[in-house]
Amino acid sequence: MSTLYRYADYLQQPVPENFPKTGYHKECISPVMSGIFPEFFLEPGQAIHDAGLLTQGASIHTLTAQPLVVIFYSIHWNGYADDLLEQVAALHPVIEAAGAKLLLVSSENRKQFEAVNQQPLSFDVVYDEGFQLAKKAGIYRKSDPIWGFVAGVNEDVPVPAVYVITPDLSIKYAFIDKYLEHPLQPADLLAAIESRIAISA
Repeated sequence: MSTLYRYADYLQQPVPENFPKTGYHKECISPVMSGIFPEFFLEPGQAIHDAGLLTQGASIHTLTAQPLVVIFYSIHWNGYADDLLEQVAALHPVIEAAGAKLLLVSSENRKQFEAVNQQPLSFDVVYDEGFQLAKKAGIYRKSDPIWGFVAGVNEDVPVPAVYVITPDLSIKYAFIDKYLEHPLQPADLLAAIESRIAISA
């Protein structure tokens, strides 16, 4: 019997304990938590639902004539996304009564958003094409995808985030839920809005 390939499965050299690095540098997400919120401009074509803020397009300066609540959202958060949108819809009248405006920033375009959410909405919703706003907020990086640390999320989308931005663009409140473990706390959000209104009065 031939022994030509008898030892083919054996390595001829010892395996190194540490393999050489590929040179790939993983840059992790770094959410903006304080200071000034990055400036942005929304084109009219980004509107998924226009409740009056986006007809001619809008910059962050025109949106923050009064405190602005910015909520990032993705349908790919599954049940977490459903609960968040339901909570936001219930909170919207209270947010407006407290003197603030609400803007929902969706990772999906109109067709994708409306395929999942067919209920009527009373607040502005915009499509964050290319995750441009999410990148500015530091809640999305292609090198640190959410599916790498949250089971059940299979798409490349940002992590949940909620901000209250004042007319001078200061971040009054920031809520980041990297692992989709904690629901938004309405009392904390409303307290941030009301304290800002009290300061402005």
